[in-house]
Amino acid sequence: MVALLGDIGGTNIRLSLLKNNEINEVSYYKTSDFSKIEEVISLYLNKVNETPLHFVFGVAGIVQKEVVKLTNADFEIDKARLKALYPNTKITLVNDFILQGYGVLKVDEKNLRQFGPGTKDKGVQLVLGPGTGLGSCFVIPKEDGSYTILSSEGGHASLSAITPNQQKILAEITKDEMPVSFEDVISGSGLCRLYQAILKINQLAPDAAWLKEKEEMLQAFGVQSTMESAFIPLRPKEITALAEAQDEVALLTFWYFFEFLGIYASNLALTLKTTGGVYLVGNLLNLEAIKGLLIKSQFRKYFELKGFFSNYLKEIPIFLVEQTNIQIEGLVYLAKNV
Repeated sequence: MVALLGDIGGTNIRLSLLKNNEINEVSYYKTSDFSKIEEVISLYLNKVNETPLHFVFGVAGIVQKEVVKLTNADFEIDKARLKALYPNTKITLVNDFILQGYGVLKVDEKNLRQFGPGTKDKGVQLVLGPGTGLGSCFVIPKEDGSYTILSSEGGHASLSAITPNQQKILAEITKDEMPVSFEDVISGSGLCRLYQAILKINQLAPDAAWLKEKEEMLQAFGVQSTMESAFIPLRPKEITALAEAQDEVALLTFWYFFEFLGIYASNLALTLKTTGGVYLVGNLLNLEAIKGLLIKSQFRKYFELKGFFSNYLKEIPIFLVEQTNIQIEGLVYLAKNV
């Protein structure tokens, strides 16, 4: 059987074929270059000259009545419309983080970097990661040894700030928009939003608490002296480049980015008591510059900062999955088993 595998996100569309249990090289397309998925499928199938009997698509959005509208792009996938064009083809649509969940189950232990203490058991696992948006899912074990993957839209829960400095940032962001979700800060576009807020605070109102944490950041990141950018970055990769050049505001941006990520992961970990571990996934966190800052950040501290439940959370292990594009493994699993 030949299956068309598709990972359809707000920024990129990745397509490949599963043929004779082998995966073809992945082809990349920009989501913004197309108005509908049919155009991308036609372009790809003409290129590979194949007629798949199964389409398996993971899409960055909620599947409702067999239609998925991407959360961060003006783009939708309609199963009925595809079925009309490809009547002999089976079509499977799932949320894209379902793929990440199945992918984590296939990851080799050598590709897991653990943060802090904790030993995983056979309980529920939490998989999450920022990218164009902020995705998450729960991997729930069943008695027969299989798993249920439950996708979550927790990234759209209202952002919570638990320190005075985080509250300053949230107050600055809410001057322009309300409500503010975790995804509004912990994502590619969120990184830019966070930078803008921190720049204003750092320039206009750096009180003693702000200056104290800035010093903690410099020590944790091992930075002796900083620079100040002559321009305001508009894209995540520009902020990353500034952080590599030891720009103060860019470094602070990642510092608080990981604090908020720790709070978000903590909230979800308590929701379903994820004693099977928390798994951070995605290409963004695996960029060498960003990974280095994550490792030195206070992510784990803010994951555990939960009052009565702090000791409980200390026992939950956290891993960075250092294998990218694990969603392909999820697509293969669904192609073979659904």
